[in-house]
Amino acid sequence: MSDQDKEMKDTEQKNGKDREPEKIQTRYDRKMQKRREEKEREAREKRISTILGVLIVAALACVVISFPVRSFLTVHGTRMTVAGEKVSQVEFDYNYNMVKNAYIAQYGSYMSMFGLDLTGDLSKLAYSDTQTWQEYFEETAEERILQNKALRKEAEKAGFSFDTAEEYAQYEEDLKDAAAQAETSLKAYVQQLYGPYATMSRLKGYVEEAMLVNAFYESISEERKPSEEDIQAYYEEHAEDYDSVDYHLITVNAELPTEPTELADPVDESEDQDAQDGDGETAYKPSEAEVAFAMEEAKKKAEDQQDTVAADGELRENQRKSAVASALRDWLFDPARKEGDTTVIENSTSNLYYVVAFDRRYLDQEPSADVRVIATQEDNAQAILDEWKGGAATEESFGQIADNYNDSQIFAAEGGLSQGVLPNALAAELSDWIFDSARAAGDTAVISPENEELHYVLYYVGPNDPRWSLEIEQTLLSQRMTEYVDEVTEPYRPEEEESSQEGSDQEESDQEQQDSQEGTEGNTDGSNEGGAQ
Repeated sequence: MSDQDKEMKDTEQKNGKDREPEKIQTRYDRKMQKRREEKEREAREKRISTILGVLIVAALACVVISFPVRSFLTVHGTRMTVAGEKVSQVEFDYNYNMVKNAYIAQYGSYMSMFGLDLTGDLSKLAYSDTQTWQEYFEETAEERILQNKALRKEAEKAGFSFDTAEEYAQYEEDLKDAAAQAETSLKAYVQQLYGPYATMSRLKGYVEEAMLVNAFYESISEERKPSEEDIQAYYEEHAEDYDSVDYHLITVNAELPTEPTELADPVDESEDQDAQDGDGETAYKPSEAEVAFAMEEAKKKAEDQQDTVAADGELRENQRKSAVASALRDWLFDPARKEGDTTVIENSTSNLYYVVAFDRRYLDQEPSADVRVIATQEDNAQAILDEWKGGAATEESFGQIADNYNDSQIFAAEGGLSQGVLPNALAAELSDWIFDSARAAGDTAVISPENEELHYVLYYVGPNDPRWSLEIEQTLLSQRMTEYVDEVTEPYRPEEEESSQEGSDQEESDQEQQDSQEGTEGNTDGSNEGGAQ
């Protein structure tokens, strides 16, 4: 029973809802009750003088012990029940802070640009019209818990096992390092991350469960990885989302008037006087007629340049549909479009015209590569590479050294392996080396980009699939895994609120009918069937 349920029950008891049906009292009953009350009052008054000191001592003791008792109940009590398992406040806090911290790490700086501070009181910060940010993160945490419990049960059914000892030891070591860098104790750091009741010992089981679930999820992902045939079929169905176009563009803006012309709307004298009395900084708003005239003139200029746009227009190369202005997308990606086609397209929202010449449409084969990376803040990159060369000097040994030197706060990939790296995602110095046409598997290098504080030791593993193929692979895999998780969690989801409420209302109605039939007889076994349970 949750704290809220207990509170509701206590309230009902105080209101008399938990009492047995009252028995009809006779005159004799009332007389005997009065005698009992008088005797109880006399005995109570006699005890007052002797127990007053004891009561004061007991009251002080209650103040002292109430805090640890409250803490014990919070830690070991049940916050919620998921998939038939009790979830404590500590476990809920752990998941709540995991989703909140991950969200802030990914979007925090972006959201601060809009004045949103997610480090304050989230219960007073609106996420939507009906939900606060705290409620949003609570809801997300509940979903995370549900998925973890369901996936763990699936892992058990499949006989899946995973030794978490090594990964947990690394996790614990990372926390200690992070606490030291923050110049605080491990205990304080853990509570700061995961909630006021969190300790390493209390979290251990939840962390290991998450590690097991993650390993199981990855194994299922590998099984459901799409084939090359799947990827090609998806591309053919959604080609316009992955193809690129080259085109030439001229933009012709309408020259809107900055002061009234003969096409301006009539102005009321009082309004005109108010404008003159103002600060004079308000920009003139052209009338519809003035805008229409300016747009007509812009259209003529645009049409005059249609024949020369292929030569004079700005060349836009390798443009995906998502990167093209919305007004141009349908025309540029029309399957009937051919080289040399030109057109003039209106943008009434921005009061301008586009003059466009189509060059070509194609599937860009932007390459990707797999590399192993060691990133260090110290000037010891060459020493690390020499250490590797002095050993087995294999890809496996490079991965082992990467795990020894990589700071998980900077680069956390196991063995330093980074797959599907794209040229534009890296510093120019790194990209130039990795995608050099002469690059061969097993090549190594030490690179220190000018505008970075990090030094890199690189091991070239080999080329990967082109960007478009990797994107489709990820899209299909994400869809399949979403369907899988939905499938395994569905049996553990609570019934819809409406149906649950209907069931509750029906039970209450049936109970009321039963109570009515029982009348004033009471319950011979002392139970209270009609009360809140």
